[in-house]
Amino acid sequence: METETFFTLLKDPAHWEFELFLIFVFDVVLGTLLLPWFRKATNHHEKDDKNVEELQKKVKVLEDLLGLTKENK
Repeated sequence: METETFFTLLKDPAHWEFELFLIFVFDVVLGTLLLPWFRKATNHHEKDDKNVEELQKKVKVLEDLLGLTKENK
């Protein structure tokens, strides 16, 4: 039985074919399946961030109108 070392794997074409297959499966196929879900999740959080910023601006305007400061609250 031959001992497997880094250099034997480096020279083995079957090993490289298997590595390329794994790269294809995990990077391409799973990436294609998970990318739409990931985009939906990040878009949702970006919309929430924008909504919070808008609410903070409205609160600031109301505080200015009512003459409220952090010391007066």
